[in-house]
Amino acid sequence: MALGACSIKNDYQKMTGTTRGTTFAITFRGTTDDFSKVQADSLFGVIEHSMSLWDSTSLLSQFNKAEKSQAIDEHFYNVLQKSFEIHQQSDGAFDPTVGALINAYSFSNKNQPPLPSQQTLDSLTQLVGLQKISFNDNQVEKEMPLVQLDLNAIAQGYTVDVIASFLENKGIEHYLVEVGGEVRAKGQSSKEEPWEIGIKRPTLNEANSLQTVVGLENASLSTSGNYRNFSEIVRKRIKPIIDPTTSKPVTHSTVSVTVIAPTCTEADAWATAFTVLGKEKSLEIAKKFDFDLQIVSFEKGLFTITQTDGFKKIIR
Repeated sequence: MALGACSIKNDYQKMTGTTRGTTFAITFRGTTDDFSKVQADSLFGVIEHSMSLWDSTSLLSQFNKAEKSQAIDEHFYNVLQKSFEIHQQSDGAFDPTVGALINAYSFSNKNQPPLPSQQTLDSLTQLVGLQKISFNDNQVEKEMPLVQLDLNAIAQGYTVDVIASFLENKGIEHYLVEVGGEVRAKGQSSKEEPWEIGIKRPTLNEANSLQTVVGLENASLSTSGNYRNFSEIVRKRIKPIIDPTTSKPVTHSTVSVTVIAPTCTEADAWATAFTVLGKEKSLEIAKKFDFDLQIVSFEKGLFTITQTDGFKKIIR
């Protein structure tokens, strides 16, 4: 009986599903008594109630509709705290108050509307800036009623960390958690090797091949890019990454940044920040904070790849 139980305990379980309008996959060594789909769905539900833009009753949605303030939970607080930290460290490149500008450019609208007027941009720019938000562990306040928060560039990574923390509290030491492409890995896969993670090649086509495969162990990974959801508007390529410091789409040559970081919250947020900052500034900041990067640029009609030394070491 003991041998049989040990064998089951060492099996790898995998569960998949949908959450926050995206997919998730959780693989871990253990049993469904250690961690079940019901527990996963419960954790996702808590995060969705806190920070989902898909849920009109979430704390985040209520804040965006509020005139002044909104009560928050510990998850909302944790994400705001990390957002302010990365906002400062990135010189404002990461800013969750750009939601109104993203909506104005209507990147997801396939009817390709005209660009927002300068008057519209000037008006919306007044609503951008984390300094217009203040918070404590009980509530968040905004300076003006129309200030909006969009936490999509950090909340998925945070969700991954919440799941990972739950697994570790259950004594699970080997796992891979992926939510919407944000990944955190610990220990080894069933092959007794680092977890293999594929990073897609930047392309304008929906079906694309892998650019790189890395072996991830005790680290998190996130990729952000300008190469998806392109819109042809007045003969210009409009990219779905807004530079909060200019209130306009990013126009430099960086089209994709993959970040390796200790937590997925950091990896997720910094992937967006680095895509805004561009290659040279990103490499400078990554060295300062000890992140490893892969940066794909599109220059003179060609894709070029830049990788930090630490990133090169984990390529399979």
